[in-house]
Amino acid sequence: MERHTVVVEGTLAFRMQRVAAAQAGDHGLDVTTVPLLAARLAGGFSRPADHATLVPIVAQALAETTFEELEMVKARPGMARAVLASLDRVWAADIRLHGPPNPSARLRDLGHIEGFLREHLPIGALLPGDLRDRALARIVHARAVVGPLHLHRLVSVDPLWRPLIEALSSVVEITWDAPGTRDRTWFPGKVLATPLQSPEHLICEVCADPRAEVVEALRWARALLSDGVTQASDIAIASADLSVWDDHMLVLAADADLPIHFAGGVSALSTRAGQTCAALADVMINGLSQDRIRRLSLLSPYLSEALPADWMKGIPTETGLFEPEHWARSLATLSHSEGTPIATTVMPVLYDLVGGAKAAVKLGKSLLRGSSLGLWQEALRLAPAAAMEMTLTSLRIADESDPANNVVWGRAVDLVGAPRKYMRLLGLSSRSWPRGDNADPLLPEHVLNERELVDLPRLEHDRLTFEILTGHPNSKVTLSRSRRSAEGALLAKSGLLQHRVAERLLSRTRTPEHAFSEGDRLLARTGDALALPRIQSVISCWADWTRRLETTPHDGGFRAHHPAILRALSLPQSATSLRRLLRDPLGYVWLRVLGMTAPELAVQPLQLDAMTFGELVHELLRLAVEGMPSLVSATPEEIDSALEAAVKSVAGDWPLTRAVPPSLLWLDTIEEARRRARRGLTVDDRFGPGTQSFSEVPFGTPESQAKHSVPWPENQQVLIGRFGIPLKGRIDRVDVKPDRRGVRMSDYKTGKTPRDLRDVVLGGGAEVQRALYAVAIKQLIPEASTIISRLVYLDTIDPPARLEGDVLERAEQTLLRFIDIAIEGLRAGIAYPGPDAFAGYNQLRIALPAALDRYQGRKGEGFNAVQHKLAPLWREL
Repeated sequence: MERHTVVVEGTLAFRMQRVAAAQAGDHGLDVTTVPLLAARLAGGFSRPADHATLVPIVAQALAETTFEELEMVKARPGMARAVLASLDRVWAADIRLHGPPNPSARLRDLGHIEGFLREHLPIGALLPGDLRDRALARIVHARAVVGPLHLHRLVSVDPLWRPLIEALSSVVEITWDAPGTRDRTWFPGKVLATPLQSPEHLICEVCADPRAEVVEALRWARALLSDGVTQASDIAIASADLSVWDDHMLVLAADADLPIHFAGGVSALSTRAGQTCAALADVMINGLSQDRIRRLSLLSPYLSEALPADWMKGIPTETGLFEPEHWARSLATLSHSEGTPIATTVMPVLYDLVGGAKAAVKLGKSLLRGSSLGLWQEALRLAPAAAMEMTLTSLRIADESDPANNVVWGRAVDLVGAPRKYMRLLGLSSRSWPRGDNADPLLPEHVLNERELVDLPRLEHDRLTFEILTGHPNSKVTLSRSRRSAEGALLAKSGLLQHRVAERLLSRTRTPEHAFSEGDRLLARTGDALALPRIQSVISCWADWTRRLETTPHDGGFRAHHPAILRALSLPQSATSLRRLLRDPLGYVWLRVLGMTAPELAVQPLQLDAMTFGELVHELLRLAVEGMPSLVSATPEEIDSALEAAVKSVAGDWPLTRAVPPSLLWLDTIEEARRRARRGLTVDDRFGPGTQSFSEVPFGTPESQAKHSVPWPENQQVLIGRFGIPLKGRIDRVDVKPDRRGVRMSDYKTGKTPRDLRDVVLGGGAEVQRALYAVAIKQLIPEASTIISRLVYLDTIDPPARLEGDVLERAEQTLLRFIDIAIEGLRAGIAYPGPDAFAGYNQLRIALPAALDRYQGRKGEGFNAVQHKLAPLWREL
């Protein structure tokens, strides 16, 4: 066995050379890079110091050293990475920072950091210059250690390593397979230059945007593989920079089920380990919430093992739980199956999470394991913990698939060292290829000349890479570019595309010869798609929604006397459900029959929505009334005292059952709710001498939890209408005269007072409480001959809006008649959208067609026609 060495650049070339050596049975071959070659010569377990080692030492140097020019900016976020990037350029250019006093204060500062690194590096880790010098000192061993040396398709060698290559040439035979036309007169060995062919018949396919470029690239790869001869190892897709296309490639490649190797690695956030780190970072930076803790407990290796899968089963999903104290009270009653309290496991973690970014290291060690812990520690090395969310988006994980039997997706520079028979180059626009040179932020032109700092600028490197790949003699290259960026901006073609490059426009909606996935095939082959039952159903639904003016089965409706409808109507109805039945029959079916509800997202609000705020006011009213011996005889002081106790109870209990605003805003919200609740308890005088007043009075409820007296048996059944629909509810306030012949009902409203409140009776079916509760009171208190039903808006001091006498009687009759009509229509299978279906507050709108305004305009007359008996209610005042 004869030892010989091949030097490559890049992970893809490294792996492909190892595969080639294995296929050829070349047992004496050592595939390496220039820094690893120097480490092998240096011996003694020497190794080049990597970024994972250098970044924390640079951060330590910035914290402990006093500088001349960098002192004012040394604490800025990302400073450690910026310094290391500048040092990498200085080292590659073989610029000495130590030795004679440097005339530049900036370079002297970097020299101090370099000296600090040299003193604090772990044993065996060496800076590039020190590693080269140690290798030069042992150059006599090169024949035994290295053997004949071949530089495989390296575009250039940094000035730092050229003395080592020159010294090696005096001991061993060195050859260089050098692509391109760079000046290599410094190289003492034999150059095996491969002449580039002048590319002919190059075609640049012009796509709509970056995603369309990826789609066309995958179609191109599928077409090549379909010939039965081309192998995946013959195909490569590349671009100068991957950032614009990488996410699209990751998603679409999975959909295509093509064998694709990501040479630059896959995004860490696309893996379970990355998502685990993201879940921890979300809680650590953005604070506690039930959703965040629930997600973290499912992903964290520690919590998923220490807690049962259903440990949060007893906590309502709509609960916010934004403070550790709220968690402690919610977890107090929960325990493991063996009896161990869950709080003993969860609470220490929650208190650490409240510490935020300061506890990042401790949180990682306690909650993460294996690859997730490694990612977390890598992110902490690259940037401060407070920037964890942004840092995680930049981390990548090596693709475990083998490039030797996969289509390669990577940077164009990676293909220089491992070209393939078929290559497709993306992003040939003026912004993406070639890329402009970025000035070093710490070493601008006035500090150090850029020609001294950078041997091969990025602009020139991109041009050279394009020439090498398009001129490779054994390859067929296809080009593509986007007409617009992902943001919609127009893109000009790259300056690399000369007049000899023809362009072919590809429409986003074109029919490809080879589809890259099943979805793409069905989109292109309409005949195949139309043969699928699910596609036929979708097209039929879309046609019914957009082309037909009359109602169709896709707009609503069902068979008559459906058992699910009859079952729902047999259950007790509330004023809210009857309002939905009257103003949106289809929504009633979705909600009450099918159980369709909008998910409760426990996101901490800045203020409560109108409905939740109304519940808060009513809860204060209920607690205050329960805390008073008698509402009718209560003094203002007793009312204030009862409200104060109610406020204290709600302030502590509500955060355990729902999402509430932050502390200061929550206290202000409670104070406003107290003010409105007090108006509800003191809105007017008694309803005549000896009046009994009751608040938050339930009716039609089989089992009530009320702790105060009520004017009727709470479980007394209330049946309404011709069909005898059971009714239940809670009346905000009821005043009853001593002889029970006079009753006044008040319904509190916490919303904004309407301008035309005095003219509203039923409000098109939107205001049903007054008439509905009057019907209920007639059954609950049969002796009542005078009934007054009121709406009391608590945001104003204006008198309540009253209904009584003949007006109330007509409202009751009208309402009951339309309830009978609505129920009769529902039993007959007539249920279509009504006015409330298109209202902005309707959470079920998402189940309706997307273009709601056009859908309503097209179908409105049809809905009114099929529901012609119910439609007159919507015009009632």
